[in-house]
Amino acid sequence: MPKDSDLVKKMTTDTILARIDFFISVLAHTRSKSTVDTYRRSLGVFTLWVDEQGGSIELSQKNLEKYPVYLRTQRKVTSRTIKIYLTALRGFFTFLSKEGLLHHDPLVNLNIKPDTSGEGKARAILTKEEIKSLFEASKGEQIVKLRDRAILCCMLLEGITETEVSNCNYGDLEHTLMGEELRICGSGGPLCIPLDQRTYRSLTAYLTKRNETLRSQDPLFISHGPREVGERLKVRSVRSRMRVLLDRAKVLRTEVSPQSLSHTSIYLQILNGVTREQLRERTRPWRLFHRIEYLKSRGLIDPSY
Repeated sequence: MPKDSDLVKKMTTDTILARIDFFISVLAHTRSKSTVDTYRRSLGVFTLWVDEQGGSIELSQKNLEKYPVYLRTQRKVTSRTIKIYLTALRGFFTFLSKEGLLHHDPLVNLNIKPDTSGEGKARAILTKEEIKSLFEASKGEQIVKLRDRAILCCMLLEGITETEVSNCNYGDLEHTLMGEELRICGSGGPLCIPLDQRTYRSLTAYLTKRNETLRSQDPLFISHGPREVGERLKVRSVRSRMRVLLDRAKVLRTEVSPQSLSHTSIYLQILNGVTREQLRERTRPWRLFHRIEYLKSRGLIDPSY
């Protein structure tokens, strides 16, 4: 039986290290070596964080919610890696709680799900405050900021994905009697997406700043970095730039990723009164189905939509 003094609400670095050793020794009997090594490395990062907090930490949900923020902003790790670290931490605290070494599991009410399937699964809907912060963070007249703001508008306001952003050509931007449209090509055939005026203005500002004579087949978005200057912006670069923008706007929730931008677009359009029939004209069927089902499951839209 554990002593009453063992039922701590606060832990020092030394205490954490000792209990990690205990946890790992038990885990080694039921898990593979690679899994045990992953848990050990992940919990080692948590120990370093506690050490940076002064060598001890109160085990409250409020305090522990700061940990993923630290991982994102200070260690600059990906959402996938953050989920791995937090899954290990949840396993550790669940173990200590079952062993009677904690008063309660401090992560029991924290929304952390074991998911290591990649950053693409992190696609929570952005709040109005987060959207406002993103547009504030994207302000600037430098060409990179103008480009990133145009990409932000394409993804957040129009629902265009990272891959579609990368594949867009200058010739896909069309002026019609109905207004400005962006043609998106894909395996399901082309889609003509009517552009919000904010999106069109951001694209115009970016293309004007480029000050180039563009041909129809030229990429709409290019790299302005020293290594790949003038080349088509790759998908990973689109994702990276939007991740930078999210960090700059202090949108630090671990369930939010660059994919959340296009995912949120459907929600914003529904709030603005766009019908399902209108959405079908500008969204791939499989994508529309999954996003609407996601919104319904979260209680964000009417189940009858």
